[in-house]
Amino acid sequence: MSWRPTALNLSFLTLVGWALFLGVLTGRAELIVVAIPPVVALALGRRQGPTPALTVTHEVSEERLIEDEHVSVTVTLRADVAVPLVELLEPLPTRVTVVEGSHHAFFTLRAGETVRWRFTLRCAGRQRLRLGGPHVRQWGPLGLAAGEARYRASHAVAVYPQFSALRHPPRPGRTQTSVGNYVSPAQGEGIEPGDIRPFAPGDQVRHVNWRATLRLGPLHVTQHHRERNADVVLLLDTLSEVGSAGATVVDVAARAAADLAAAYLARKDRVGLIEYGGQLRWVRPGSGRAQLQRVLDTLVDASVVFTYVTRDVDLVPPRILPPQALVLALSPLLDPRFVRAVADLAARGFDLVVVAVSPVAAARAAVGGGRVADAAARLWAVERRGPIDELRRRGLTIVEWDGVEPLDAALATLRRPRQRRVLA
Repeated sequence: MSWRPTALNLSFLTLVGWALFLGVLTGRAELIVVAIPPVVALALGRRQGPTPALTVTHEVSEERLIEDEHVSVTVTLRADVAVPLVELLEPLPTRVTVVEGSHHAFFTLRAGETVRWRFTLRCAGRQRLRLGGPHVRQWGPLGLAAGEARYRASHAVAVYPQFSALRHPPRPGRTQTSVGNYVSPAQGEGIEPGDIRPFAPGDQVRHVNWRATLRLGPLHVTQHHRERNADVVLLLDTLSEVGSAGATVVDVAARAAADLAAAYLARKDRVGLIEYGGQLRWVRPGSGRAQLQRVLDTLVDASVVFTYVTRDVDLVPPRILPPQALVLALSPLLDPRFVRAVADLAARGFDLVVVAVSPVAAARAAVGGGRVADAAARLWAVERRGPIDELRRRGLTIVEWDGVEPLDAALATLRRPRQRRVLA
């Protein structure tokens, strides 16, 4: 801990200087006597003893949160010797506010005393909140010197996008061989009844349709449709960003991706994620709660990285982007590189749905009100109609979403042409 003089030294020196100047100028000895106590205080304040030893412990209540949830920070102080005054300050990142207590505090500790300091933070917007520990400042007995140090902590709190239930996620056009919630036209083991046929060697007795048997005579069995799952790959556009911090189109698209991932994983589908931007990152398709955790961890770190390099979907391995997967692209459709990428996927025969996140609402919220801003927002919305209609004419399925209304309401309007299912 390094000690240095405080601003109080300058005040004392100013007082001493004025007292001596006026005493000499007026010839009054009492003014010179007034300068003696500040001089003695300055002399004593420069004599520093050993730095009191402080033991600091930094803890957080949660390591994973949802947007707008609270996390409590607890700092424990223990002094081996008496400490006249210690000041603590926990620096706060952006989009974090204190809802209980204070992140700036003062304490006086006796020898062997332990003090707990606790405050609660509210985390707005997806982020990886890093709390590096408090700044510690120890004040001298007269306040003329202070020692400063930084307690280093390595706590990172992942703030995940907020979830909302989806009842109408796009239905995959192609299914896989694993068991899921989609009824397949293929006959086999399942719950949904299908055709009725005569009994054959190898059929199980529990499949016998007794009503048909009594009517037709010979034994008949009921065939069932298989229940299959699907592969779903979320393609997140991080090439462009519009809006204020915490409410950009990337933040809105990340929340939609979290909703879609949770909805499809609840239906036993395999879900993967590709972050298409300055850095190409992906999560291999999988299922279960652990897969949702991996997707959310990737969405927390999704951000715009400026680059002139054109990313090609050919760089994505086939195991990350299976040929029979349903690809859900979430993008404001502002960067032509992403538009070319989704057009390439559609030309290859991928089952593709583009969720066009409108940047107009995010930009409108960032610039504030006014007639000029309203007119600009309306003109921008009209200009976007042309490129989107052109993509529809090229055969792409596009769902327009303003990012304000629930995503489920926008997906409910989706009308897709019937496609031939490819079944294993």
